[in-house]
Amino acid sequence: MIPYSDTARRLPSGAPGRPHRQGGFTLIEVMAAFMVFALLFGVLLQILSTSVSNTRLAGDYTRAALWAQSRLDMLGLEEMLEPGTTQGQFDDEFRWTMEVREELVIDDRGLDPLDMPVSLYHVTLTVEWGETRRREAVFETLRSVDTHWEERQLAGPR
Repeated sequence: MIPYSDTARRLPSGAPGRPHRQGGFTLIEVMAAFMVFALLFGVLLQILSTSVSNTRLAGDYTRAALWAQSRLDMLGLEEMLEPGTTQGQFDDEFRWTMEVREELVIDDRGLDPLDMPVSLYHVTLTVEWGETRRREAVFETLRSVDTHWEERQLAGPR
């Protein structure tokens, strides 16, 4: 048996050679791994930031659509629908502009559009929000209005 000494360490196979080093990572390997981690962490934070921003923007568009639906549902109920442009504000953040114009309906059957009991209106509602970065959503619809509504109200029930 060969005596064991610090100066003549043997490899596991028993052959003489360099002293056996302990396992581990070098400083360069640790720094490279940390840089890869830092880059991946930065990319992950950017993805999360974009996701949060998109979620907030989608929420704003949803709120704008709900405000617009509410405003368009009230057309013809609170006041008579008339051509023109009106503006208003839903809350501190959302503003609206509504343009109403009468559409001329052309009938191929030769009916006079002025004798029709219904008028057709094109409504464009623009909802805006945001101070630094202005956003807007535009909603369009067609509404029909009974042209003889007032006469029927005055005549009473039949």
